[in-house]
Amino acid sequence: MKKFLFYAVSLLLVLPAMAQTPADAPGTTTSTPPAEGLVIADGQVARLKKAPSFKNKGFEKYWKWVLSRVQYPADMEEQKVEGVVQVRIIVETDGSVTVDEVLASPHEKLTEAVTRVVENSPKWTPGIMTDKESGLDYPVRVSYVLPVEFKVRPQKLVDPTIGRYNGQKNFKPYGS
Repeated sequence: MKKFLFYAVSLLLVLPAMAQTPADAPGTTTSTPPAEGLVIADGQVARLKKAPSFKNKGFEKYWKWVLSRVQYPADMEEQKVEGVVQVRIIVETDGSVTVDEVLASPHEKLTEAVTRVVENSPKWTPGIMTDKESGLDYPVRVSYVLPVEFKVRPQKLVDPTIGRYNGQKNFKPYGS
């Protein structure tokens, strides 16, 4: 009976503490608007009417497209040079893509492999903004940071037990 009373009182003391929500720190908000679709135009942050699109998709589609075409330089793979190349790309007003700056790179040859693919990529549909005064739409330059990871593939181990009995017809191991 004493144990039951002890557990009941403990439960009554703990429940109000569990029901409280943590207070936000001063100067913070619980929900922040997404930064996607924001550009800096004339020194002011403005929202795009329409974000740039790559083959009717967004940046993620372009990132996957780049990853599927970047080739690891053979000498870099042999030297086991690994790391992430980060480049800032700009979707121009005509839809072409240019490399603005290299933010991080473990080696110059890896950067060249990424920039070669970016510079030969197909055109995007440019981002569109609306002029506040005239109400007319116009294309704008939009930048993205493109990360490409280079990682050396592990060497395949040769298992001597695989294929050992391929030449023997009707072989059933373990008495099956």
